[in-house]
Amino acid sequence: MTQISVPTVPKFSQHQASRPLLSRDADSMYWMSRYIERAEHVARLLLVNSNLLIDVGDLAPELQERQWNSVPIIMRSNPTPEALAAFGQVGPIPRYMTFDPENPNSLMTCVSRSRENARGIRENISSEMWECVNTLYWSIRSDDAQTRFEESPDDFYREIMNGSMLFQGLTDQRLDHDQRWLFTQLGKYLERIDISCGIIETKYGILKSAEQKLEGAIKNIHWMAVLRSCCSLESYRRQYVGDMDPLRVASFLILERSYPRSIRNAVAMAHQAIAAIRSEVNPLAIDPAERILGRLDAQLEYAEMSEILTDGLPAYLQNIRNQIAETAMAVQKSYFLH
Repeated sequence: MTQISVPTVPKFSQHQASRPLLSRDADSMYWMSRYIERAEHVARLLLVNSNLLIDVGDLAPELQERQWNSVPIIMRSNPTPEALAAFGQVGPIPRYMTFDPENPNSLMTCVSRSRENARGIRENISSEMWECVNTLYWSIRSDDAQTRFEESPDDFYREIMNGSMLFQGLTDQRLDHDQRWLFTQLGKYLERIDISCGIIETKYGILKSAEQKLEGAIKNIHWMAVLRSCCSLESYRRQYVGDMDPLRVASFLILERSYPRSIRNAVAMAHQAIAAIRSEVNPLAIDPAERILGRLDAQLEYAEMSEILTDGLPAYLQNIRNQIAETAMAVQKSYFLH
């Protein structure tokens, strides 16, 4: 019996080969995302600090000062006495971290720079993304912004936080998950890792040094504030009950893989993003940024808290921040400086 051969039907794909983004577009996508993530962290730190001082009631002046000074320390800002004096004698740090245009990490600067980057790439982002960041910008730059801040700082900070999270949701839902989206993810997670390390290192140092003065419920409130600063209190409570053990809190914030705000998870996501970018732009290349994040990802994958304490928690976190800084420089050299 003669067999009839059926011609093979070629398979066609609607996916077109990716071309590298223009370096200036990639740069803008990356920094737009980093600045909006930074604004969310600054707003949350200020909100948590403000609420902490209400929750604990009377606090030793030295500890209260260290708590407020921790915010610019975490953000690597270095306010001069003149800069703080410009915002008055009462609560100068919240105003400095909110409205100072000369402070590269103030809310006003972060939102303004995110909008500036978004404006340069409006054809690469959705209209909803632009409307979100533009609304946030005019909210903080409006004539009544100072008045609204004075009337309710908490509402002011929540507006920034909600605007940032809305922007990130729109980015996930309204952008193709191509190179543009990958650069926003890379920027977001590198910023999250850096600031989370700063929060844990700084707050851990402050609370360990004051441990003898903090007892019972007051101690728990302080450690709950650390978790709130990393947006992690509810997730932590779902896993652990009882007192807020400092090492358990630190371990959760650093090593909990399933929680998206942990350092371990953020490193894994950043590694996936840079690997995907490299595979689309130059599949055969060896990317220095991918190499750094790959090593760090493997390190955190198998790390245990006992190993971290051997080196000392501050040194361990500072090493992670240094590797993230090296990653950021490598990304800049590979993708932006052309």
